[in-house]
Amino acid sequence: MKSEMRKEIEECAESVEAYLESNDIVLTMGGEPTFIVAQPDSLEWNVAAMGPEKLGYARRMTAQLLSKVYPGALAMQVFGKWYPGEPLPRWNFMTLHHPQEPLWPETERLLLDDVQGENSRKTAKALIRALAKKLGLKKFILPAVEIDGSKAGWVLPVDCSGGQWGAVEWPYGKDQPIEIFGGDSPVGLRLPLDNLPVGCCRSALTVEVREGAVEVFIPPMEWGSFREFVCILRSVVSEMDLHDLVICGYGPSDTDGALTSLGLAADPGVLEVNLPPSATWTEYDNVLKQCAKAAAKVKLQLTKFQLNGAVYGTGGGSHLAFGGPDSERNPFLVEPKRIASLLRYWEHHPALSYFFTGQHVGPGSQAPRVDEGPKHGLYELEVACEGLENMQGLVDGPLIDQFFKNLLTDSSGNTHRAELCFDKFHNLAAPNGCLGIVEFRAFETYQDADTMSVVALFVRTILARLFKAPFKRRLKRFGPQLHDRYFLPAFLWEDVQMICADLQKHGFDFDPEWLRPVFEFRCPRVGSLEVPGGSIDVRQAFESWPLMAEEAQGSSTVRVVDNSSDRLQLTLSQSKLLEENMLLVNGVEVPFSEVDGEMICGLRYKSASAYPALHPHVPIQSPLWIEWVDRKSGKTTQAARYHFWNPKSTVYDGRPRTVKQAAKRREERWIVAEDLIGNQPEVIKAKLAPEFKYTLDLRRQLRV
Repeated sequence: MKSEMRKEIEECAESVEAYLESNDIVLTMGGEPTFIVAQPDSLEWNVAAMGPEKLGYARRMTAQLLSKVYPGALAMQVFGKWYPGEPLPRWNFMTLHHPQEPLWPETERLLLDDVQGENSRKTAKALIRALAKKLGLKKFILPAVEIDGSKAGWVLPVDCSGGQWGAVEWPYGKDQPIEIFGGDSPVGLRLPLDNLPVGCCRSALTVEVREGAVEVFIPPMEWGSFREFVCILRSVVSEMDLHDLVICGYGPSDTDGALTSLGLAADPGVLEVNLPPSATWTEYDNVLKQCAKAAAKVKLQLTKFQLNGAVYGTGGGSHLAFGGPDSERNPFLVEPKRIASLLRYWEHHPALSYFFTGQHVGPGSQAPRVDEGPKHGLYELEVACEGLENMQGLVDGPLIDQFFKNLLTDSSGNTHRAELCFDKFHNLAAPNGCLGIVEFRAFETYQDADTMSVVALFVRTILARLFKAPFKRRLKRFGPQLHDRYFLPAFLWEDVQMICADLQKHGFDFDPEWLRPVFEFRCPRVGSLEVPGGSIDVRQAFESWPLMAEEAQGSSTVRVVDNSSDRLQLTLSQSKLLEENMLLVNGVEVPFSEVDGEMICGLRYKSASAYPALHPHVPIQSPLWIEWVDRKSGKTTQAARYHFWNPKSTVYDGRPRTVKQAAKRREERWIVAEDLIGNQPEVIKAKLAPEFKYTLDLRRQLRV
C-alpha cells in the first residue's frame, strides 16, 4: 500500500475515533481471520474441523506470537465447541497475555510444535506429587486408567475458595483407580464426574504424558486462583527442569479485562484466529497484521488456489464483530434503536451482502440476506424495526434477542448463519451467547491483511455514520432485481460508491478507491477481446447455488447445493459499436444494457457437471464461444473461447503451488479463437425472462 494512501486511511480512522470519543461511544471490534496451508487437499483443510496437522500449525503460530507480539504470555490449549457427529470438543489454542505481569516467561519449556516429546509417565507422577505438596493436598492424588486398564494419568481433586486450596476424598484409591471414559482427549475431560457422591468436589487437576509431552489439565478457576496456580506450576516446573509441557483445560473466568486473549481455533477447513476485542481501528489493524505475519512464518496463507487457477478466500469466512467492553457501555444496549438503523442500512445496500463475502452467495449460503429467505421475512423485520424504534422504557439484551432471533436466520432456521448475526448478543442457549456483540458474517479473507483491515475500517465508519444520523428509511423491496443487478460487479461497485458518498456527506472521508483491491480480487478480469474501436471486458460475477432436496446420509439428512452454474459480466466499451456489430455467446445475441455510460450484460451458464443438480437436460456450456459479428456481412470478425476448466486436459496436476502458476492457469483458459474468424454463425435471439433485465441465462437458450 502506498504511503500516501495509508496516510489518508489513517486520517479517516482518526476522524471516526474522534467522533466516537467526543460522543462517549465505546465501540469495540474484533474478527475471525482464517488461514489455510498452500495445498489444502486433506479433510481438515476442506470440511473437517480437526485432523493430524492443524494443531501443530496452531502451536507453531502461537510460538511466533509469543516471540514477537506477546512475550511472557501463557500458551494454553482449551476446549470449546462440541458439535453433533464430532468425536471430540474442538480445541482452541489460546495466548493469555497480561500487559504488566508475565504469566509464563519460560516459553522454551512449552511444547509449541507437533514433535514427539521426551517425557515418561514417571515425570507425570513426579509433577503431580510436587504440585499437590505445594497445594497441601498430597494425600488426595488418585491414579486414572483407561477402559482396558492401562495407565492414563494422575488426578488431583482441587478447589480454591477464599484464597484457600482444598479438596475432598473421591471414592477411589490405589486399589480402585478412576476408570475414565474412552476417547482421545485429556484425562481432565474424561472423568466420570456424574458418579461422584452428591456434594463432592467435581473439579480436578490432571497430569499425564502423551506422545512424550507432559499435559497439565487445569480445571475451571476464577482469575485470582488461576494466576496463583500458574505461579505454583511455573516454580515446580522450573525446579524439576521440565520441558515439552502442554498446559490445557479451562482458561480463567472473571478476569475483568486483566488479560488479552487471542485464540487459534479448529474450524471446518481452516485455522480460525479469534482476535481480542480492540478499542480502536488502529489497535485492530496492528493485531490483525501481527497475526498475518505470524501465520506467514509458519507457511499459512489467507487465500486458496482452485484447480483452475481461480483465487478465493480461505472459505472459512473472516467475520467481523462489534460490541462494547461491557453491558453498561455497549453502544447497542445504550441505544437499542441503533440496531434498527443498522438493519435498515444493510438491507438497502446489497454490496454489504455480496461484495466482501465468499465464493458462494444467495439463499443457500452461510450468510443469506433477510430478503433471500421466506417472503414474509422482510415484512416481519420491518415490523420488528418499527417496534424497537417505538419502544418505551427499558430495552435490554433478552428483549433484543426476542426481537431478532426468529428473523435473522438461514433457510433452515439456524441463527448462527445469518448475514447479521445476533447469536452472541444475548443468547442464553449458547455458552458464549451473552457477549453483547453483533457479528457481520458476509465477509471473507482477501489477498493481504492490509485489504482486510481497510474493509474493517469501512464497516466501523458505517457504524459511526449510523450512530451520528440514524437511518430510518423503510426496508427496500428489491424483488428479482436483487440478484439480477447485484450479482454483477458494475452494480456492486456503484453501490460501494454510493455508500462512500453517504459517509462523506456525514463527515467521514472514506475513498471508494481504497476498496479497489477487493473489487479486483472478488471480480477479476477473466479475459478481454479487442474489437475495432473498442473492447469487450469479461469479469467474474457472483452466483447463487440453489439448495437441493434433503437426502439421507447415515442417520441424518443433508442438503447440498447445485454448484454447476457460473456467472460472468460482459462489458462493451462503447454503445455505438452495436450499431454495426453484435456480440454472440454460443450463438446467442447478447442483450446489452446501458449502465452509467457502459454497456453491460450478465451471463449465466452451466459451467460444470454436478449431481444432484437442476436441469439435467442442460449440457455443459463451457467453453463459451464469444464472437464479434458484423451485422451487414453476418461474419465473425473477432472471437475467443473462455474455458471454465482446463482446455488442455480433463484433469489438473494438483493445485497451483504459486501465485504465478495460478495466474498461468487462468490465462490458459482464455483463448483467442482465430479459427472462428470469417465464419457466418446462425444468430439466436435471446430468450429473456421478467426476473432478469441485466442477465442472460444461457441455460434457457438451447437450440431446438
